[in-house]
Amino acid sequence: MAVLFRRSRLEVQFIVIASLIVLVLMFVLGLWTTHRIEKAIMKGAGGVGAAYLQTFVEPMISDADIQAKALSPEVKQKLDSLLGDSPLGQHVREIKIWNPDGSLFYSTSDQELDEEDTFPELKRALAGEVVVSRTMVDKHKYSDEEQAAEYIEVYAPLVRDAAGATALVGEFYERPDYLLAEIGGAWRATFAIVLLVSAPMLALLYMIVRSGRLTIDQQRAAARASLRHALGLSNQNRRLRLEAERARLESGKLNEKILDQIGSDLHDGPIQVLTLVKLRLSDLAPPQEATNHVNIAIESLGKLLQLVTMTLDEIRNISSGLVLPELDNLSVQETIQLAVRRFTDLTGHVVDVKGEITTEIVHGHLNICVYRFIQEGLMNAQRHAPGNLQQVRFRIWRNRLVIAVADIGAPPKLANPAAEDRIRLGKLMQKRRIRAFGGKIRTIARDNGTLVTVVLSLDGQVDA
Repeated sequence: MAVLFRRSRLEVQFIVIASLIVLVLMFVLGLWTTHRIEKAIMKGAGGVGAAYLQTFVEPMISDADIQAKALSPEVKQKLDSLLGDSPLGQHVREIKIWNPDGSLFYSTSDQELDEEDTFPELKRALAGEVVVSRTMVDKHKYSDEEQAAEYIEVYAPLVRDAAGATALVGEFYERPDYLLAEIGGAWRATFAIVLLVSAPMLALLYMIVRSGRLTIDQQRAAARASLRHALGLSNQNRRLRLEAERARLESGKLNEKILDQIGSDLHDGPIQVLTLVKLRLSDLAPPQEATNHVNIAIESLGKLLQLVTMTLDEIRNISSGLVLPELDNLSVQETIQLAVRRFTDLTGHVVDVKGEITTEIVHGHLNICVYRFIQEGLMNAQRHAPGNLQQVRFRIWRNRLVIAVADIGAPPKLANPAAEDRIRLGKLMQKRRIRAFGGKIRTIARDNGTLVTVVLSLDGQVDA
């Protein structure tokens, strides 16, 4: 039941709770109204009852009757006749007269008490107070009829002696029919008034709550639609980002493949031809002791051979720089060690390498970027500060690969204006390569050398 109530609509929950509140209000208001009515009726009944006793009963009692503590037969007959067809008998069911000691002086039903008891209501009446109560509350001995009928009982001072003290207390039982009728009418009137006031109010509040619920539902539906739209845009952006990331990686790979192809073409094309030309020219060269049998001078031939040799060396250097080693199956740490070893083999300069990557990380596209960065950094240090100690440091930090290339010793030589453009072009290409692989590069010029650091994210992203 509670689950169904929680799952019901807002206006249904409101009307249920509001109806319960109205019902409780009706009950409480009815109790309060009937209590006030009952109190007012009983107060009026007390005043009327005291007047009846003092008007009709008191004049019949003489001092002799009081002293004898009994009424004469004639007086009893007159009192009994009061409850007949007279107006008083229409309301009064029984009359009792009490002595101050709690004994029964007179009763129209000839009731007798087994023992005398001065009960609180009697004491209050002896003190001059008019007391009104119901027979449903035991005060003295009642008959079964008196308790079942729940009569209104009125205690009032009846006869006073010469000193002004109350000598007798009168009690009469009044039928509660008109009291019950008034209470029932008050109940019905209270319920009717509360219903007449509450029904339109509840209907109006129900419409207001229903309108608010419809507005909330519309806003909730709009929020859900906005959320679905935002999630769709988020998924679309994520797909576009992944596509851009794949395109970026493919672009980097394609760039390296183009460089590899250029290197291969230089090696397999011009270098092979120039090698053949060199061999042919070497065959044409006469021996040292022989005479010159060709039309080419020995000096010119030597210069030609020297030029061809220089060209071959230059093309080989370019070709060896363009063609990368097989990096696809190497780990990042192996790639770093390979780049340092190639530099050492080429220049003969020993590099201090420190670092360790505990996890086996294999990323072909990342290896290319790492190899190029270390190669470029060591070559620049060798070119601009050949006498400095060169160092390479690397580690993994927060899922990022951090590499530092430094030279320690003298500050770098100032580049001449002709070479400055090439230096800037090299730095620009290096930054583009690092950014293409989702990294950041930083160069720090120091008094005793230069430090170049790069941070590459292993998942392709680096925080700004």
